[in-house]
Amino acid sequence: MAVIVAHRGAPRRAPENTMEAFRLAVEAGADAIELDVHLTADGQLAVIHDESLDRTTDRTGPIASQTMDEIRQADAGATFARDDDSGFPFAGQGLAVPTLPEVLDWLPESMGLVIEIKARAAADAVVEAVAGHHVLTSGRLAVISFDESSIERIRELNRDIKTGYLLVPTQPIHPAMVWATEHGHVGVFPWEGDLGMDPLPLIAEASAFGREIGCYVVNDPEQMRHLDACGLWGFVTDVPDVARDALGR
Repeated sequence: MAVIVAHRGAPRRAPENTMEAFRLAVEAGADAIELDVHLTADGQLAVIHDESLDRTTDRTGPIASQTMDEIRQADAGATFARDDDSGFPFAGQGLAVPTLPEVLDWLPESMGLVIEIKARAAADAVVEAVAGHHVLTSGRLAVISFDESSIERIRELNRDIKTGYLLVPTQPIHPAMVWATEHGHVGVFPWEGDLGMDPLPLIAEASAFGREIGCYVVNDPEQMRHLDACGLWGFVTDVPDVARDALGR
């Protein structure tokens, strides 16, 4: 059965990459949480997607040029608005940009974790942060990136960490799978649209290579059921509750 990976938590219900979004993803029945990390000016790992604070908080400026204490002063709920015109329900509610160690300390033992490295500079700190943690020792951790050098660095430092190669939309899947296989990465994760109407040949190829193939971002229940039936390893979704219902969990 396909693994349901909650994309930045439950971003339709709470501000992405916040502890509340992660909590709701667990409540919704996700199998794993996906999050993004950037390295701060003082060498800490901020859990945030963008290179700057501008889009998701009430503050501005690059993550890499600010300390974690400065980043923590930003309101991570300030810009989140639900589709029901209820305004900004999380503004002023104390939501902050979390650190990766904070998420690891909270993470339930039954949950998987997918860490996307947004910048190569964060790789060493990620390896240090997950060392000895139950999500690593239980085999439920994967570190992924669009940047080949980031996952290469992870494997250089700790080969016990599963690494995956994220593909940008329209990137050819076959050569990426060959590269991932040659370099020991567990699998490739293309954009969902690049799987085409019939993903079975790609899934069979991945199996022949001994790799996994997943995709991002799947929010349509019918497509979820189709990919699950085809034997896809898993998919990232903004709506883990919908995915759970679609797959009959």
